[in-house]
Amino acid sequence: MKVDNAFDKTELLKRLRTAYDLPLQSITFFPEGEDSYGYIATSETGEKHFVKASTSGPDTCLQVASLLRHQGNISGVVAPLETLNGALSIPWQDFRVSLFPFIEGKSRWDLWKVGKDFTDTELSQTAALLAIIHECTDAIAFNSLTVAKYDLPLRHELHIVLEAPEKITARNGYQKRLLEAVTQYRSEVLQTLERYDALGRSATARQTPFVITHGDPTPGNLILDTENQLHLIDWDGVCLGPPEKDLVSFTGERFEIVLEEYLTKRQSDVSLHTDIFGFYIYEWTLNEIRDYGTKILFKNEDVQQNEYDWESLQDYLPPNQALMEDGIATVQSTLNRCGVLSK
Repeated sequence: MKVDNAFDKTELLKRLRTAYDLPLQSITFFPEGEDSYGYIATSETGEKHFVKASTSGPDTCLQVASLLRHQGNISGVVAPLETLNGALSIPWQDFRVSLFPFIEGKSRWDLWKVGKDFTDTELSQTAALLAIIHECTDAIAFNSLTVAKYDLPLRHELHIVLEAPEKITARNGYQKRLLEAVTQYRSEVLQTLERYDALGRSATARQTPFVITHGDPTPGNLILDTENQLHLIDWDGVCLGPPEKDLVSFTGERFEIVLEEYLTKRQSDVSLHTDIFGFYIYEWTLNEIRDYGTKILFKNEDVQQNEYDWESLQDYLPPNQALMEDGIATVQSTLNRCGVLSK
């Protein structure tokens, strides 16, 4: 969840009208997401668009999404609209702002919040979409696409958080609680990092083929529209990586449903590895500690944002290594049953 930015949305709306030649009339904050700011822009005719303000750099991720949607003809990929001059975003203060079709419907996260979930059929539909995207790797030539590494992104930030109790004086109650928690659980985090690095070394040694991965097909990024069509949004994490990078988001109790459909739709031979799944299982926890810790200590200026980030952090600090190992064991059993295990 994001708390709204203070920049002038009225002026932003004018810029969007001009850049996209759309009769946009109003803009409303959309409090979902983590790193970017989202808004719903409504036109004079009632048509809606999603506005995304991000501090990310060049439009590489937007370009890949556009290629997948238009050149790859993948209708489930939600790609940005082009401006009048063919750009996929416009500069605005410290942000890159892009415009997307607004998908009327519910995300998997929306369903989770009311005790529901995707049906087995909808999970299969998700697996098929990922398989199609992965199969597009050779057809979508994009030389500047980031290549995944089996190493923790922004590792230095995690170490800054872990060293913060010795270097930082708390300025508010949330920082005080965070510093106390880091002091208490620092050794557990370092043990988790050690296990993560071992999994990374094992994954690196495999040299498995990389594919175009979305990078974050988590519940908030999967939307079923009013006609029950699936859409995959937020391509900020797109990169060349192992298919496990996407599939790890589905390694719950119904993983076998996803895996079987995925394997059916992949046209090429697929080899999946338990240690690569384990690497991404561990990476998620370490990234959440780094991300929420960094925000509370150095970025947040709003009490409500601090409250949300602190509550979110409770699921990961201390890291539940036993739960992660159970998850890896379950993945191995599922891969065995589906006949794709390569140890």
